[in-house]
Amino acid sequence: MPHHVRALCLAFLALAPFARGDYVCSPSAWAIAATFPAEPKVDDQRTPTPQGDQLAERRYLERGGEHLMVLRVTYPVVPLVAEREQLYASTIESFMNSRRGQIKQDEPWMLGQYDGQRLLVAQPAQKTHREVRLVLIGGSLYFISAEWPGNERASRSAAAFLASIEVKPGFDNARLVEERERWREIKLGNFTLRYDASRWFRDPQIADPNSVAMLRVDENAEAEFIASPDRRSGVLEEFVIGAIKEHAESVAVKKRGKKLRGSTTVEELYFTVRVDGIVYENHGYFYTGAEGTAQLRAWADAKKYPAISGDIDELLSGLAITKAQPGAAAATR
Repeated sequence: MPHHVRALCLAFLALAPFARGDYVCSPSAWAIAATFPAEPKVDDQRTPTPQGDQLAERRYLERGGEHLMVLRVTYPVVPLVAEREQLYASTIESFMNSRRGQIKQDEPWMLGQYDGQRLLVAQPAQKTHREVRLVLIGGSLYFISAEWPGNERASRSAAAFLASIEVKPGFDNARLVEERERWREIKLGNFTLRYDASRWFRDPQIADPNSVAMLRVDENAEAEFIASPDRRSGVLEEFVIGAIKEHAESVAVKKRGKKLRGSTTVEELYFTVRVDGIVYENHGYFYTGAEGTAQLRAWADAKKYPAISGDIDELLSGLAITKAQPGAAAATR
């Protein structure tokens, strides 16, 4: 082989891995991975809602008249599997309202153990076709889209992109993932609250760094999580009840006791509060020590409380206390 031909061949072989330019898109928190023909652009957007911020994370590539995209949407309230079909329907409706077209195919689509939805849409105004796939994994909705010019048959790069979508390791078991992903945590100093985000959400109107207000999804129950790095002196029950009496017509303690949270003992109170003529049942855990002071209580209308008490007990059980380092107790005095 002539020297210059051999050199060209070697140069081609050296460049071949870069000529294709495939880019595996696999953000750490995502349940899926996708392969783009080149590095995609990144576009993240938060949208305020009455239940908190909705986060849309987009990875997209526009090249040669083709548009490839993966969009991950996470919600302040985690959607359950039972709500999947309704979520797909509302997402498709919003999509069609923003980009009107003609749906040519609409069918189920499986991604591993997850039930998804696949659509083929003609976009006459742009003279393109678009394939859209939706799949709910662990409370996040993945919106996958490939659009190309011409007839219904996908271009080679669009077809390769769609075929590359796969579930990442650690997300293979749908049942375990759905259970795991609906839990979230709130950390205030040495105190952590783990809660079911399909049943409770943080009230976005409360911006105090030491106080979190929670609402049950149907808003039939409320909760409050307050923490301070300081240790309180005196009887904690008197402090808690005294503060509530400032805004209530009456307060009556029904039951008091102790509860273990890990290896730490907290005070437990059941009490009723009357406000504007309405009686509310309250259940709370309270603690003060070397780790600081924490209050976690939840309440509901006394008439509704029996049906909600299970969710309230579960929320309170999510409180965890990180033990203070040796010497911290002396530092608080």
